[in-house]
Amino acid sequence: MILHAQAKHGKPGLPWLVFLHGFSGDCHEWQEVGEAFADYSRLYVDLPGHGGSAAISVDGFDDVTDLLRKTLVSYNILNFWLVGYSLGGRVAMMA
Repeated sequence: MILHAQAKHGKPGLPWLVFLHGFSGDCHEWQEVGEAFADYSRLYVDLPGHGGSAAISVDGFDDVTDLLRKTLVSYNILNFWLVGYSLGGRVAMMA
């Protein structure tokens, strides 16, 4: 399984910006901020149980970071920066 996400493409060769929302949010929270970085490709992720991502049983942040890694691989995103706050910030720190 991978997480629901929305991708916006920027200039090739730059790292991706991967945006992770806070608790009770979804991928739309970061889109206005992300537009300020239009040169960069951006991925707006819905964490499990939020937005378009299924509400699945996870045993902790390790499971969530594993889902995030699988999602990044599915988009062929290998060079990236994580941006998050609240729940998304914790996931970013654990990834």
